[in-house]
Amino acid sequence: MTVPKSSSRKRPLPARDPRGGRPTQDVAARLGDHILEIALAQFIAQGPEKTSMDDIAAAANVSKRTLYARYGSKTGLLVAVMRHGIDDRLKPIAATMRTGCLRERLLRTAQKMLDLSLKPETIGFEKLAYLVRDQNVDDIDVQTLLGINPGSRLIQTLLEEAAGPEKAASLDMRFLGMFIFDALVTSPRQRILVRKDLPNTAAAKTAYLEQATDFIFKAILTLSQQPECGP
Repeated sequence: MTVPKSSSRKRPLPARDPRGGRPTQDVAARLGDHILEIALAQFIAQGPEKTSMDDIAAAANVSKRTLYARYGSKTGLLVAVMRHGIDDRLKPIAATMRTGCLRERLLRTAQKMLDLSLKPETIGFEKLAYLVRDQNVDDIDVQTLLGINPGSRLIQTLLEEAAGPEKAASLDMRFLGMFIFDALVTSPRQRILVRKDLPNTAAAKTAYLEQATDFIFKAILTLSQQPECGP
């Protein structure tokens, strides 16, 4: 099974001072993300049941006491890891959603989410989430913990901002967000990983997403101009 690497945008922590003492303010600020990335890799590689707090402490170069002080238990750490696995990867995408027209924003957001969904670390995290769900690890409700689909919620937010509060309130934006997410992310991902009839290249993915986005916009415009069906 592929083990995700720590995010390259984070600086690695220095080795722990063998003399002990408090870490510097900079190290302390980065310690939480460091622990969660290492714990995520351990949980994916060995599974939650076979991963011990000793394993994680050793791999993260921290004491087991630090883990318990921060997370309370292995279950608490696993919950934090699941939240971190989504938030850490979607926050950079959310930060790029604010500029451009709706088509540009939707296309850019979908492209980033599709690329993210194809990374080995994301596939590994997805397998972990399914494992936790299927094995009922300490009664953790993965669907509630992570939300039904965090990616579709990003699309929903984008659509609500474009529509405005009054129009958004008259539509089922949650369903629309999930529908568009499936069309622009789930479907091409399936074609790349399972059906293998869409090349995993920048050119092929861009062409697919542009065509799909244009189709969605044209279909909505055409249908909105049709008279409503009678009773």
